[in-house]
Amino acid sequence: MADKGRPVMRRKEKKNNEPTEIKKEVKNGRNNDEADASAAEAVAPNDAGQNGRNGDFQVEPMELPPFEIITGDRIDPLVFQFQFKNVEYSSGRNKTFLCYLVDTGKADEGLQRGYLEDEHTGSHAEEAFFTQCLPHYDPALKYTVTWYMSSSPCCACAAKMAEALKARRNIKLSIFAARLFEWEEAEIQAGLKALHIAGCKIRVMKPLDFSYTWDTFVENEDQPLNLWADCKENYEYYHERLADILQ
Repeated sequence: MADKGRPVMRRKEKKNNEPTEIKKEVKNGRNNDEADASAAEAVAPNDAGQNGRNGDFQVEPMELPPFEIITGDRIDPLVFQFQFKNVEYSSGRNKTFLCYLVDTGKADEGLQRGYLEDEHTGSHAEEAFFTQCLPHYDPALKYTVTWYMSSSPCCACAAKMAEALKARRNIKLSIFAARLFEWEEAEIQAGLKALHIAGCKIRVMKPLDFSYTWDTFVENEDQPLNLWADCKENYEYYHERLADILQ
């Protein structure tokens, strides 16, 4: 278990380090919201008698489109530097990026490589991996699977993965996580322990792992990754937390 007597380090991401593309999206979203609000105000007087009593305007609930898992070969470099940065408490990182390598031992097929992206609103990337990347699971093969993740699994995904690994003993899974997702929570710790007991190797990404992921899964245009100043310090912090959980 984590050492509760030791003061917990709190690290917050500086606003000026966030990718410009993400800021642009937020700005555009705000403008769209304002336009929608203005349109609603414009139609309110005309629809008041139909939608509510005593002239009260009532907005009908809007049905959102179904969530879709994003798949790809290489990640945008700005997105990678933002999403994989191993700070602790940081805003804006509401997605999980899962970079994967799959080796079935068949020399003619080579390694299967790619990444999945989710937004924690539908099927998570961890669950989607088994349905989208291993749709034709063969119990006769031996699968060696490696994940490089922007954050460790939530408790629900950890429980499902542990059951999958118990049922499919021919899958050997190793997870390298940039950050530990809500590691203070008891249910998260229980989920990581269950994964560990099921045979999954869980590690925190070292500085060399970030460079490897950059070279293998990012549209880097042959440019090296410039690691942030506290990358090694943050790794050591998360490494100690994970060791406490899995002991």
